[in-house]
Amino acid sequence: MPWESRQRETIFMYHGYIRSALFWQAWVPLIADQYKSLRMDARGCGETSQPPLGYVYTFEQLADDTIDFFDHLGLDKVHWVGESSGGIVGLAVALKYPERLHSLTLCDTPFKRPTHIDKTYTLGEKDRATAFEKYGIAEWCRQTLSFRLDTNRAPKELCEWYIQQMDKNPIHIANSIERMIGQGDFWPLLPQIKTPTLILAGKDSPIAQEKQMSEMQQHMPSAKLMAFEGYRHGINLTAPERCVAEVKKFIAELKTST
Repeated sequence: MPWESRQRETIFMYHGYIRSALFWQAWVPLIADQYKSLRMDARGCGETSQPPLGYVYTFEQLADDTIDFFDHLGLDKVHWVGESSGGIVGLAVALKYPERLHSLTLCDTPFKRPTHIDKTYTLGEKDRATAFEKYGIAEWCRQTLSFRLDTNRAPKELCEWYIQQMDKNPIHIANSIERMIGQGDFWPLLPQIKTPTLILAGKDSPIAQEKQMSEMQQHMPSAKLMAFEGYRHGINLTAPERCVAEVKKFIAELKTST
């Protein structure tokens, strides 16, 4: 507020695979009472310009994009919240630019995509690119949605909106980002991340699996794990109030410990 003397810290939200900043819409009013909220579309997603055919994505490049964004806005540090692969970009930032993060929240974020997901997402084709060409992104998303979103908890309208949003991305962008995610493995780098980290996950997520989340927490020097009983993937959409409450609690605990 303009009459406040203190500067509010910023919670920055970064979306997952071929999604957009709109996927954080429910979080904004929940954050705004205590923090500034900030979102952006990843390169090639949402309202951004699209790289050409053959463009090679890297997590380091996406990390650099966010730092350029912060610099443009004059932001020194943020509390990063990343959803699914958006959390992996957060890991890349924590490794390369640790001085720019107050904290890191990984929401349904695996340090490496599980092998069974690679196979499931092909829908019986030789690879995901072939599945995209055969079904289109919308139908591919519809057939695989239950892995990314808890369709038992999400209303039908949310499910359809989710599919429509992912379908806005061209296939060549979806393929390029998929290749980057498929090749990513941050397991050997986790001990280097000193940024205070909150790991949030649905306990029954088929992507951010319970065993992997526990291993991540044990492998990181300053990590706390909070698993939501009875939830699958996509807790940022199916449990936004609870997620934000956990993030606020985590940040508050950091302030009292320093």
